[in-house]
Amino acid sequence: MTDKSKDSLTTQPNSQPSEYEITIDGRPRPKGRPRMTKTGHTYNPPETREAEQKYVDAAGENYPIFDGPIKIEMSFFEDRTYIKIVSLPDWGKTKLKGDLDNYVKLAADGLQKAGIIVNDRDVVVIEAFKK
Repeated sequence: MTDKSKDSLTTQPNSQPSEYEITIDGRPRPKGRPRMTKTGHTYNPPETREAEQKYVDAAGENYPIFDGPIKIEMSFFEDRTYIKIVSLPDWGKTKLKGDLDNYVKLAADGLQKAGIIVNDRDVVVIEAFKK
């Protein structure tokens, strides 16, 4: 198995790829909520681990490595997921440290809790950025 730790994902200066496209076959799954053992340890459910492994398998061995601001376009279909990653070299440094998807998830959950939207699963398009 290839080492995919953060330290192994470095690139040489000026070798940043401009874009990359990948298709993951199979029905898309939402990420499952972490589970907790009786002793208090958390773990991802097996279904989530299997779904994440499909991305690893689809990437194979010869994938580009993006380091710096990127845009990810994701298209989820009944039988596959299509992803396009585009380098954004002129984006600049962000002052917000959290993962963008976590900001979006909290906002959607908050809007649902407030009663503004009935269910956040009804959201079908999200345009989001952090700066």
